[in-house]
Amino acid sequence: MDSEISFSRAETCLIMEPRLSNPHGTAHGGELMKIMDNTAGIAAAKHAKGSVVTARVDEIVFHKAIHIGDIVTCIAELCYVGRTSMQIRVRIVVHELDNYQEPETALTAFFTMVHMKNDAPTPVPPLNPVTDAEIELYRSGEQKYVEIQSKYKKK
Repeated sequence: MDSEISFSRAETCLIMEPRLSNPHGTAHGGELMKIMDNTAGIAAAKHAKGSVVTARVDEIVFHKAIHIGDIVTCIAELCYVGRTSMQIRVRIVVHELDNYQEPETALTAFFTMVHMKNDAPTPVPPLNPVTDAEIELYRSGEQKYVEIQSKYKKK
């Protein structure tokens, strides 16, 4: 049986098309961020079993350029749950068709998604990591959650 963390994982694949590129022939950063946001939203909605909105995006890091024709895979994993919010770790990996090897990480980010019902934040189910990998993912999400809370806590 799949755990709730693996259930709340989402993956999106596409070929990078010219309409998604910039004048340099590489993927437009804003288009990649949109893909990441959509995939994070799917992972969060699966866990919340309802509507979610993006509250924050942290630490978007561009590691590698993505070129027209590359295969792009966006992976979003639920890693921590607060009362109404969820931390989603998102990464984009790229398969270069000209030099097809193991995929390489092109972008990474953390998204904070909030479960909404009747235009108000709504509690989400707790997250219970089971495997060692899930526990490690949970700890990284919890660390990010605490960091955000301490940085932006209202005084």
